[in-house]
Amino acid sequence: KVFDYGHLPTGEAYLAMEFIEGVSLRKRLETEVRLNEADSMRIARQIAAALASAHAKTIVHRDLKPENVMLVPDAETPGGERVKILDFGIAKLDASAQGSVRTRTYSMMGTPIYMAPEQCRGIKQIDDRADVYALGVMIYEMIAGQPPFLAEAPGDLIGMHMFKPPPTLRTAVPHVDGQLDS
Repeated sequence: KVFDYGHLPTGEAYLAMEFIEGVSLRKRLETEVRLNEADSMRIARQIAAALASAHAKTIVHRDLKPENVMLVPDAETPGGERVKILDFGIAKLDASAQGSVRTRTYSMMGTPIYMAPEQCRGIKQIDDRADVYALGVMIYEMIAGQPPFLAEAPGDLIGMHMFKPPPTLRTAVPHVDGQLDS
């Protein structure tokens, strides 16, 4: 939440924002490596609900990744924590939105491990499906303990997203629920 904004007497801009206590999903994955299916789905449902709200306002995050997901203690939420999505810094309004924000044609933005194939190609019109793809990569990582594609070089990751079918979740976690694998 943004509480205030403006300029200091020196002319520097400021934002007064909510302080969020919690841990990023990245930190949780570094600590636990893999999350169980129930916790993964609880977190994924909350991320999906937050994305649905952003997408309803024609906002596409475009850089969804575990570093941009905070897990905040909340006793009234199932599992005792609430998800907050951070860093809408490269978010984009849908091209049909009035007063839309556009980035340069053929510019590529995002984190290659989580980028949808159309993002990897630098396609001009990236829509909410790119965020859904990134969420799918995150779900895979939460359950398998690693993302579906790994490579040293960003270009290799980009090529994998564009040209290689992702491995099934069952490849990494043989006992995973069949519906979740689908």
